[in-house]
Amino acid sequence: MKRLAFIAAVALLGAGSVFAEPRVFTNADGKTLKAEIFSVIDDKVVLKLPNTNTATVPLKSLSADDQAYIAEWWKENKDKLKPMDVTLTVSKKTERIDRKVTRSGGAGNARPGQYVSSEIVKKLTIDEFHYTGELKSYVKKDVSDIAVVYTIYKRVSKSDKAGSETKVEEISGEALVRRLEAHGKATFETDIVRCEDSSQTGGNLPREYKRETILGVVFELSSGGEDFLKQSAPENLAEHLEENDK
Repeated sequence: MKRLAFIAAVALLGAGSVFAEPRVFTNADGKTLKAEIFSVIDDKVVLKLPNTNTATVPLKSLSADDQAYIAEWWKENKDKLKPMDVTLTVSKKTERIDRKVTRSGGAGNARPGQYVSSEIVKKLTIDEFHYTGELKSYVKKDVSDIAVVYTIYKRVSKSDKAGSETKVEEISGEALVRRLEAHGKATFETDIVRCEDSSQTGGNLPREYKRETILGVVFELSSGGEDFLKQSAPENLAEHLEENDK
């Protein structure tokens, strides 16, 4: 009598990793387990359990119907990438383009008894940002033409004589990874996003300012028309956006 041995994996899988409907698998002893197929590695199948952990099971320990089902699933899905097949490392690059302070007016040339408004000080800082993504492969195959769709979120706050306003702008774009070699690495970049930090104080007018801040980015990756990975940087980007709405 063969026993069904489950080897628990440490990885936790996100919602984007579901590639098969839940199924009740049966071993040679008639014991059952409800799970989803996640991958097939050599003569073993990796199952996603209801608690989101994974288990690796020898194919020959399962029933003939299960083995046939897994073989058909693998035939259809073996060329598709899954979240566990790659890791995406994201870094943000910053370059300062301009920084200046100008002053005008003030009481320097005032005559005795003459009222002169305070000196007007204007400050301006311009930075350029872009993100770099590095994909690392864990599979034994080359993958071509990985499409990357990204959205960069920029918060814009300003205040002037008309009032104050804060909003979030979405800058969308696309990139393409022409080739990701087996167990290799490949990189891609977003377009450059410019942020301005400016202010004006002094004079007879209320203080004015404009601040633009990058909140983060969301990447969605697909191969062969199938989405296989969605990742944000920072990971708590959704919380930042929710706080901004409040």
